[in-house]
Amino acid sequence: MAKTLTELFIDQLKLCEVNAEQLVAVISEHNKRVDFVDAAVAATRQLGAGVLVLTASSLSNPSLPPYRPDGREVGALLAAAAECDFVIDLTQAGLIHSDIRTRIVGKGKRMLFVSPEPADVLERLMGTPAMQSEINKGADLLKVGKRMRITSAAGTDLTVDISGEALPITRQWGFVNEPGRWDNWPSGFIACFPNDKTAYGTIVLQPGDVLIPWQRYVENAVHLKIADGYIVEITGEGYDAFVLRDYFSRWNDPEVYALSHMGWGVHPNAAWSALSVYNPGQVFGQELRSTSGNFMFSTGSNRFAGRETPAHLDIPIRDCTITIDDTTVVRDGRLLDY
Repeated sequence: MAKTLTELFIDQLKLCEVNAEQLVAVISEHNKRVDFVDAAVAATRQLGAGVLVLTASSLSNPSLPPYRPDGREVGALLAAAAECDFVIDLTQAGLIHSDIRTRIVGKGKRMLFVSPEPADVLERLMGTPAMQSEINKGADLLKVGKRMRITSAAGTDLTVDISGEALPITRQWGFVNEPGRWDNWPSGFIACFPNDKTAYGTIVLQPGDVLIPWQRYVENAVHLKIADGYIVEITGEGYDAFVLRDYFSRWNDPEVYALSHMGWGVHPNAAWSALSVYNPGQVFGQELRSTSGNFMFSTGSNRFAGRETPAHLDIPIRDCTITIDDTTVVRDGRLLDY
C-alpha cells in the first residue's frame, strides 16, 4: 500500500537524522505546495522537533525571460533559516543555485530541497545508504582525476579539465545526514563543476534525450559545438535546435551559453520512460536526472565561477561512455563497477 505524504516525510526526516533536539525551518511560497508544507510540518512534529514555516510572497522576476525562479532576490529568507538546524526547501523550483543555499550550508546547516514530484516518485526514488556509498566512490574518483572525457556512437566527444583539489563536487543521494550539506529528494547522481572554460569538443543530442526543466524528450538530433567552455554553435534539423537557439538568444547574455556541472546518474529505480508515464507538467525532472548510466550536463548558472544567471538547463543524454583519466565509469550508457 502506498504511503501518505506525511509518512514519506517521516521516513525522509529519519534518514536526515532529524530529532527532538533540533529546530527545522520550512521555506515555501505563498499558497504553493500547501499539501507538502502541511506534511513536512506534521512529520517534523511527530519526530518531536520544533518547526517554523517561512513564506515568501513570490520568487519570480517578471522582467526576465521564462525561467524557474530560485529565490536569489529574497535575502530575508537567509536570516531566519540559517538559525535552524535543518532547512526543508519547498519552493517551486528550489534555492538550488541561490546564494541563500550556499550561505546556509556554509554555516554547517543541513538543507533538503523536496522536488515537486508525485508522491509515488518520492517513494520509489527514496535514497539509500548503498546509493550514498556508490556516489562517494564516484566522488573519490573525481577528486583525484585530471581529465573527464565523454564519447558516444552518436558523435559526442567532449573533454573537460577536472584537476585540482578545489574541484566542486555535487553528491546527491536524496537525503542529508551530514553537517554543512545540501541534497535533493528524490535524487541519485554524482556531478562536478569542471574548471571553468576548459570544455572542448562536441555534444550530440539524440531522440530520447531530455531537456529539463522543459520536461520533454529530444525529437531530432542536435549538435552542440563547445569551445572554451561555451556552446559556440547549435545545429540540427527540426524544432529542438531551433528552440535551444531561441531560448539562449532571449537572454542577451553570453554566460547562458556556458557549460556548468556535469556527471552521471546512479539510481537503479529511475526510468527513462518517466515523461511518457507522468504528465510532464507535474514532474520536476529528478527521475531523468538520476537514471543509471546517463551523462548529464548543464548550462548557465554556476556559483563557483561567479555566474548568477537564472538561465539553467539540465540535459541528461543516453548511451555515452564516461572516462576519468584511465577509469571508465559508464560505458555506452551502462554504469560500471568502479
